[in-house]
Amino acid sequence: MKKKILATLMALSLLIFPITVAASETPVSDNTDTSSESSATGNAENDSKPFLALGKDLNDEQLEYVLTEMGISKSDLENYTVVYITNDMEHQMLDSYIDPSVIGSYSLSSVMVKKNVKGYGIRVTTRNINYCTVSMYQNALLTAGVEDADVLVVGPFPISGTAALVGAWKAYEEMSGEKLSEEAKTAALAEMITTGELTDGLEGVDKEKVQELIDYVKAEVIAQGLSDPDDIKDIIAKAEEKFGITLTEEQINSLIEVMKMIANLDIDPQKLLEQAGDLYNKYGDTVLSEAKKALDGIITDEVKASFWEGLKNFFASLFKSIADYFSSGN
Repeated sequence: MKKKILATLMALSLLIFPITVAASETPVSDNTDTSSESSATGNAENDSKPFLALGKDLNDEQLEYVLTEMGISKSDLENYTVVYITNDMEHQMLDSYIDPSVIGSYSLSSVMVKKNVKGYGIRVTTRNINYCTVSMYQNALLTAGVEDADVLVVGPFPISGTAALVGAWKAYEEMSGEKLSEEAKTAALAEMITTGELTDGLEGVDKEKVQELIDYVKAEVIAQGLSDPDDIKDIIAKAEEKFGITLTEEQINSLIEVMKMIANLDIDPQKLLEQAGDLYNKYGDTVLSEAKKALDGIITDEVKASFWEGLKNFFASLFKSIADYFSSGN
């Protein structure tokens, strides 16, 4: 409980003085390219090679097109760490969540991943991707444990992009030297697929509204540390009212299952804001209200008074009081 309270309090500082995270544009269907403009600020501090995860089945013409879209040529590949994603790898990871026919028989999605400085966040750009949105990638990468990276996903022609997540994970693991947990990957995949199913299944509903509903529920679940299905269902009901969307019982149950998986990952609310602040800063009131609930009945009135005063003056007295409280062994 104390750890959760401290994480929540740290998240508050990001709400009052938020870290700038560039918003990414939503990719389009058909042949139009979409990209988010990612600032290069901070790249000078990161001298590691960018990583490329290339679809193993790209032919020469397709490979040239993908590399051109990434702003590089074949001769530049020596400046990158390159891994290749096979169709078998895609099916092994995705068959439990996506109809194998959607994945197909060829590995074509390609991803560039560049590690950036701490606090940079996850910034996603897509080109020639007509199913997975930037927000879907960003959320799935965050859930899986990816941090502080620029991610560029490119198809040789308009494709769904679902398999690109495998490439992004593989590149990030090679780059960071850290293995992403299978539990986190499973939750991330379930989140991505459920998001896609909801946006496709709600006819006449703006897809951005559906994404906002899911983001809102996820923010509430993480901020409150919810895992009980009834509690999550209550949050979904609030979200339906908030965004004017009505979900079927089947859709609600699917979303509950995903949120239970995410809750089990114990994602720090601070990380949610730091890594994908463009998606979650708008739900800062959630973290604020839950922090106040956590304080009530747990921390002394003196410390609570210091806390709220701290919100007004850079948290100076707050963190000293909190540190003193926890070090006292109360």
